[in-house]
Amino acid sequence: MKALVVLNGLYYAGENTQENKLIFRPNRSEAVVVDERRLRFIVQSILRWFMDRDIALQRLEILKAQESES
Repeated sequence: MKALVVLNGLYYAGENTQENKLIFRPNRSEAVVVDERRLRFIVQSILRWFMDRDIALQRLEILKAQESES
């Protein structure tokens, strides 16, 4: 399964490896499609942020992305 992650209306757009942070942007065109393994990591990170009160979680969406035929 491939998916898009939307956190509080912002789309997951990758990771800043220098600062070790996930990037979320408002434009769907910048969204990055993730596989199941990466999806689990992102959701676990969001849950930790919420439990540590680092973010206010208003909405979390997992959108199924169309898989391209190879």
